Amino acid sequence: MKHKTTHLLFVFFPLLLLSLSSTSCVSKKAHLEVLAAHGLQLAGLNARLDSTAKVIYRLELELAERRGENAALLATQDKLQDRIAGLRDEADQLKKESASAVGDLDERIKQKNELITARQAKIDALLATLEQRNAAMNQLALDLRDTLQQVDASVYDLESADGRISLSFKSDFLFSAGVTNRLSTASQQALGYVAHVLSLYPALEIQVIGHTDNAPLRRTSIQDKWEFSALRAATIVQLITKRFELSPSRVAAVGKGDFSPRASNATPEGRARNERIELLIYPSEERLLRDLRRALE
Repeated sequence: MKHKTTHLLFVFFPLLLLSLSSTSCVSKKAHLEVLAAHGLQLAGLNARLDSTAKVIYRLELELAERRGENAALLATQDKLQDRIAGLRDEADQLKKESASAVGDLDERIKQKNELITARQAKIDALLATLEQRNAAMNQLALDLRDTLQQVDASVYDLESADGRISLSFKSDFLFSAGVTNRLSTASQQALGYVAHVLSLYPALEIQVIGHTDNAPLRRTSIQDKWEFSALRAATIVQLITKRFELSPSRVAAVGKGDFSPRASNATPEGRARNERIELLIYPSEERLLRDLRRALE
């Protein structure tokens, strides 16, 4: 209203002066016409003033509203900035914790890898020891086959299985019928060949095992087949240890009688296969354990 009143004064006051100054020289009718025209002009101006005031008022309201919205936006922006700052702090903390965790994990992995490497080295050493033993057994089998080429192949069997070598001679090649303590010249020579090869492998042990068929004994002085087979085995052991100088600590005599047949006793051929002296050759368990312990050190 203050703006409107001031404006009216500025418009109306010049008109009043004009009216007063022209009273003397202008007729009443003309004067009224001038006043009417100025009244119309004044009404138009007042209408425009009212319209402008409404526009100003609306703009002021909108400005206040925008200011309020801006304040809310600024407050929201501040909150978001605070949240962003907090999230950055959390991210930095997580990075530090992650770096620490990764460092710990790397150290544990390193320790595990070192442990695995050490254990793998021990496993490799054990495998190498076993491989050396197997290689020695394979080489022994080859050496025995080579040396036994000097002997009739029909009087012996050479087999290799499960890390052991079995060399069996037919009893009638070694002994006369019913004899336990005298060996033929040919058999002594063959056993000499074998003993020489075995002397090159001091880590191996030998069991000399006597086997028989199930036929009745021809000697009444011997109680059973167990004793008979054991006596024959003992004769072989005495020969290879005393005459051919294999260490007695490596050799043992065992009698199994007719309890480990290789074939049926129902035929002469089967009984001939069962009547045998077997040399079972295998690595010393004590020496093998000692070598394995050394590999683990």
